[in-house]
Amino acid sequence: MKLLLHAGPMKTVTTAFQELMHSNSDLLGAKGLRFRWLRRRELNCLSDVMAQEQAKGWPKGLILSHECLFSLSHHRLNDALSGYPGERYAVMVARRLREVYPSFYLQNLKGHVMRSSSFKVFLKEQISRDSSPRLAEMGHIFRYQYLEKQLLAAGCRVAWLVYNRASLLKELVNQFAYLLGVPLDFDAMASLAPPSGTSPRRSLDGSMIPITRQSNRQTKKGAVSVAARDALLASMLDGSDRIRKQRNGSDPWLSTHAFDLDAWDEQINGDFWRRLTRSEP
Repeated sequence: MKLLLHAGPMKTVTTAFQELMHSNSDLLGAKGLRFRWLRRRELNCLSDVMAQEQAKGWPKGLILSHECLFSLSHHRLNDALSGYPGERYAVMVARRLREVYPSFYLQNLKGHVMRSSSFKVFLKEQISRDSSPRLAEMGHIFRYQYLEKQLLAAGCRVAWLVYNRASLLKELVNQFAYLLGVPLDFDAMASLAPPSGTSPRRSLDGSMIPITRQSNRQTKKGAVSVAARDALLASMLDGSDRIRKQRNGSDPWLSTHAFDLDAWDEQINGDFWRRLTRSEP
């Protein structure tokens, strides 16, 4: 028996993977696998989650998925998983900071956080968090070696994939199949419906940042209802899709801080990236 944690972090096709596995639960069940898409509140009672899974009878392979699993201290995580009788693995995805920081900021703008501050302010906060992850009381960490140490200390073997937008979803399925020792044919799985509305799988174009920030400010003040804000956001996401189809090349906003973020990535993740590159076949 094997327990696999799909632990993110954010902005590494986590939602797409969760929706794919959830929609193929019958196929997984026929192979002796069980997938559980954890809710945020369940992270605070992971021991109860494990007790519920045990009561159902341990499957050949149990997959627990949440992009904040790594945020639990290794003591809490180890305690919650201590009753599992099989091997434990964690699957993580590493994404370059020049990509993941801007993507995470855009997610903060359109998500329930309703961020209204600038990208400059966001960068200051995120760099501070990644500078001293042990002191970070909340938020996400993109200091990959630190995340790995947390999961190793919780008794998990850690497998890494490198973010590739075009192929990552298939690579994730293949990685889980390999670790579980169960054949999973990605092409035979029920495909995902195209995202719509304010789905987490959709992203804003950089040109939409000013109006989104203003909309969030007005919503927080109560001048705009949440429903009206969400309707406007859905329209901006539709507009972002149209802009991307018409534009030649990538969103220029995404590269605004690329040079500085590459230098920061080297400072906190350089050794990790070199090790990961050496370990690739």
